Amino acid sequence: MFTTEQVIRVTQELFLISLLVALPALAVSLVVGLVVSIFQTVTSIQDQTLSYVPRILLVGLAIVATLGVSLQQAAEFTKRMIALAAAAGT
Repeated sequence: MFTTEQVIRVTQELFLISLLVALPALAVSLVVGLVVSIFQTVTSIQDQTLSYVPRILLVGLAIVATLGVSLQQAAEFTKRMIALAAAAGT
């Protein structure tokens, strides 16, 4: 059986890993959105596709660029959780 402290620790680790995996895509989306918004304000262009297309492309590139690290972190977390579950079952 798990103690309250173990559940809290696992939950904190889960949120940290989730944040680390999502952070590159979120950061790129934020920066691209800001740059496109400034560009739209300066040029008075209000086309909606102008804000979505660069964001989708660059977020996709960021995900591909960080895929190895993200998968490694997720796999290590999964291994730790499986080991913890196996230890709790005995």
